[in-house]
Amino acid sequence: MRKYLLPLVALAAIAAPTPSAAVEAPPGAAQQVIVELDRTEAAIGLGQTITFTSAVRNTGEQELTGAIAHLNIFAVDPGVYVDPEDWSSERTQYLDPLGGGDTDKLEWEMQAVNSGHFVVYVALGTGQAAAPVVSSKALRLDIAPERTLGAGGVLPIAAGVPGVIAVLMMLAMLRRRQLRPKSTEPSQDAGS
Repeated sequence: MRKYLLPLVALAAIAAPTPSAAVEAPPGAAQQVIVELDRTEAAIGLGQTITFTSAVRNTGEQELTGAIAHLNIFAVDPGVYVDPEDWSSERTQYLDPLGGGDTDKLEWEMQAVNSGHFVVYVALGTGQAAAPVVSSKALRLDIAPERTLGAGGVLPIAAGVPGVIAVLMMLAMLRRRQLRPKSTEPSQDAGS
């Protein structure tokens, strides 16, 4: 049994998958990029817009070229459909070359089209195959549902407004009567 164990271990070591060299950069040449958002949570109402900023920082020494920032959103609540194009018309921004130690700020605007709880983040990558993608931390976005008046809230308004108008009209009529000069009856002419 022992004589078969050593060849099996050697075969397993040869056949084991190794990490792809294309994903890892050579030592000393790794590009250090950080994406940060200016906030971690926000709450708005349905139909309202939110604007926030992401900072892309090149902490490495080499110039960063070809970077593409992309805005992403997903629902935390199960069963809530999210179409990112409905939330923002400009979800992709192409960065100018970014020197070592430099930071580029990107502004994002979104309009709340669904109520519920969502996670928003910015991912940064390049068009290169197997290049790493860096993302920001999550922005927790809570969207309040649209408030509508129920029948209980409409009834006092529907009954009260006509009542107030009727009272005002009656007061105006009484006031007119009080201000109207009293008419005198025609006097009888003694000569007739």
